[in-house]
Amino acid sequence: MDTLENLVKMKLPLFIMMVATNCASTPDGSGLNLNGKMFTLSGYAGLRLFSPYMPPPWFSTTPHTTTRPYTTNTRPYTTNTRPYTTNTRPYTTNTRSYITTRPHITTHPYTPWTTAPTTRGVSVCLRYISDFDRFSYFTLSPSSSSLRLYSDGQGFTLTFNGYNNINLYPRIRLWSDSRQNMWTSICFTVDTVKKVAQMFRNSDMSPRKLLPTQYTWSGEPVIDFSDFEGQVTDVQVWDYPLRYKEVLYYTSAGFYGPYQGSVLNWSYISFSIRGGTLLEETFEQQMKLPAGGGKPRRRLRRDKSKEARRQLS
Repeated sequence: MDTLENLVKMKLPLFIMMVATNCASTPDGSGLNLNGKMFTLSGYAGLRLFSPYMPPPWFSTTPHTTTRPYTTNTRPYTTNTRPYTTNTRPYTTNTRSYITTRPHITTHPYTPWTTAPTTRGVSVCLRYISDFDRFSYFTLSPSSSSLRLYSDGQGFTLTFNGYNNINLYPRIRLWSDSRQNMWTSICFTVDTVKKVAQMFRNSDMSPRKLLPTQYTWSGEPVIDFSDFEGQVTDVQVWDYPLRYKEVLYYTSAGFYGPYQGSVLNWSYISFSIRGGTLLEETFEQQMKLPAGGGKPRRRLRRDKSKEARRQLS
């Protein structure tokens, strides 16, 4: 069976069904271009996206140090006494000790999460389709500096550090035409310098809210979907707060300008799944396929003898 990477690059199948008992993922240290692809998730499955430039979330990042001590080399010289008739020159014992310790350090080829530099903030954008109003979207950086996004049907709740909550209701029209389609596009931004957060949904925005406490995002670039049910695509993460024009570029699906996440980029990303998850072409790509599976239809053969008798009569 071909690897997932080859199947995605060749674009042969309409969909790829991925069912994993424990975990299935992209090959270690590699990323895939998922432009034009979407994941279908259920409440009992899970999806984790991470940067191909960083170690997979289940890899250990603690450097392993091995010290190889070398033995002490001592070279003793014997005492040489040369008696002469009147002169005796005793030579003292010369001892030279050499102690050398050379530590051998072996580290993993990836940078540990803990060395991630602090940033000016964080922004996350994605597109989704779901028939539920109340659900959990995702958790960003689940093991450190985590951010969680929920929906209560009317607005959104952003939780950070496990206990601080901000309610964000995008009801203010920011621009009139953002080239909307079947997808719901959402973005949230956190500015840790100004200590504010804001939420966007399609053409609407929420008021800017002050953070209740100081927050600095420096966690690992990993985003986890565990309670979401529906389709999700075009996940992008930046390590700074987006400007309004950049949000417009995203919500218009690139019509007004290009966009690309600085931390996680949908066109080159790694993932792991838990349970049954479906990876397939987006609805827009499927609509471009010819009807009938692309096979030409057979024309009905005419009975020439019956046609001739009909004309004579």
